[in-house]
Amino acid sequence: MERAASTRRSYTRAVFRTHAHLADEAAGVLVAGGALGCAVAGMKLPRSREGKTVALEAYFDRISAADLSRLGLVMQQAGMLADGARDSHDGGVRRIVDPGWSTLWMRRFGPFRVGRRILIVPPWKRENQRGRTTIVVQPARAFGTGHHPTTAGALRALESLVAARAPRSILDAGTGSGVLAIAAALLGMRGGPEREIIAIDVDPTALENARANARLNGVEKSIRFSSVPLASIRRHFDLIMANILSHTLIELAPHLKRIIAPGGRLILGGFLADEAGEVLRHYRSPSGAPRIRCLSRRTHRGWTTAVIARASG
Repeated sequence: MERAASTRRSYTRAVFRTHAHLADEAAGVLVAGGALGCAVAGMKLPRSREGKTVALEAYFDRISAADLSRLGLVMQQAGMLADGARDSHDGGVRRIVDPGWSTLWMRRFGPFRVGRRILIVPPWKRENQRGRTTIVVQPARAFGTGHHPTTAGALRALESLVAARAPRSILDAGTGSGVLAIAAALLGMRGGPEREIIAIDVDPTALENARANARLNGVEKSIRFSSVPLASIRRHFDLIMANILSHTLIELAPHLKRIIAPGGRLILGGFLADEAGEVLRHYRSPSGAPRIRCLSRRTHRGWTTAVIARASG
């Protein structure tokens, strides 16, 4: 027994105290910062009350104290740490032998439905359901499997818009796992016009994961992935999807509004209901600019998804 245990892989575990309703977002930050995976202690259901705090465990092959401190600062600035404290650790950082988390988490990620037509499945448990478009997502390295209400909300909005308007040019800004761009490509195969889909992200790891997911779905030739900055894009798009954190949506508002085509739509996600007013304020039309208005604003489990429209004329 001791001999077998000695061959098991070891990891560095860091534990953060975070708000229950922000645990998925915090996990996304940690995974983007090099964590192999995250586990939430004390939160069995995703519908936990907003006021609750939980212990978020992040596992790394190895991580320096400086890099861990940097991740803590990012989470603090985003308001993810309980009480806003950078040192909001529960049990600190320690080296542990793999307790089985690296495979047990896979049991919790099974096929699930989003909206009326979408079915999200992991690569190890593929299945099809009549009347639904199956999207395969490998949740290993980039945030956005569709489980979180921000991604699910964006997928539902995309489903409705694609069915109603059949956009020919689509931009996925901050693609993450690539699930929104992949959904756009797969939904477009149901008799609609051929679409140009571009997916951008500043994180090379996210782009690598998104490309891998596109290959899993057979749409790698339908999506152009790029690290081009949003500010450098000069063309217009019929449909833009931006499922990003609230402070980034505010920062990118001038660029996103600029590239909506006349009559086009913009899906915004990634912000809490109490942040919606501030985010949407930055997407109003300034004096003399093309008229932009909010078509819909829907909240699920505390997270809001909005659809913005630009006037045709």
